[in-house]
Amino acid sequence: MEHTGILPEGGWTMNDKTVNAGQNQEAGQNPKAEQDSGEVFFQEAALFLAETYGRMLDDRVQLKALIDAGVIPYTEEMAIRDLSAVSVGYNTERVQTSNISNIPERIAALLDSGYVEKMNRRLKQEMAETARDYAYLCWKIETVETAMRERMSKKEQDIFERIFLRKRTYRQICAAYKKGTLHNKQISQTKKKCLQAIADHLKNASCFPMYSRYMDNLRRECQQEKERKE
Repeated sequence: MEHTGILPEGGWTMNDKTVNAGQNQEAGQNPKAEQDSGEVFFQEAALFLAETYGRMLDDRVQLKALIDAGVIPYTEEMAIRDLSAVSVGYNTERVQTSNISNIPERIAALLDSGYVEKMNRRLKQEMAETARDYAYLCWKIETVETAMRERMSKKEQDIFERIFLRKRTYRQICAAYKKGTLHNKQISQTKKKCLQAIADHLKNASCFPMYSRYMDNLRRECQQEKERKE
């Protein structure tokens, strides 16, 4: 067939794929290794989200309260109070009593240079960062809870909550069910299923570009947690 330089309607031809695969190998790319690495990440991330689920719920309440409170305007009176305290503290520590008389002048100079406006900009930036942290936190919580709703049975949800939210031991979980109906092995198997459910949901979410930033953040968190445990 004459080569026209235009890809066929179906996309890549078999020869194109073969050549591309060969180029990837030459470039040192290993698709299977990358896939395996991705699977490991999803498993690690699922465990991280499960173990921090309870703490995330508490953090969400605190961040929501901060956002609802909004940014309190920083006034000139606040600036004078703060700068006076800092200046007096600094001079007391350094035993530079001769400079104390210059405090009002230094404060006046800072106010004239736009100190209050700078502080208000900083407070707004901090609130914007808090809002971003809150959105990311909500996404992590929603990841866990969506996996629970859509990928876990009622019994699996119950055992998941007892293990990761209430921090119950296997013995305590067994005791909560009718005697002889639940054993440690079953709890262990259920735990694995629950973590796999979260991992599968993460894998699905990773296909959407809109979550790429959150996935990158999660990857960094997991790496930091791994280093902390080591």
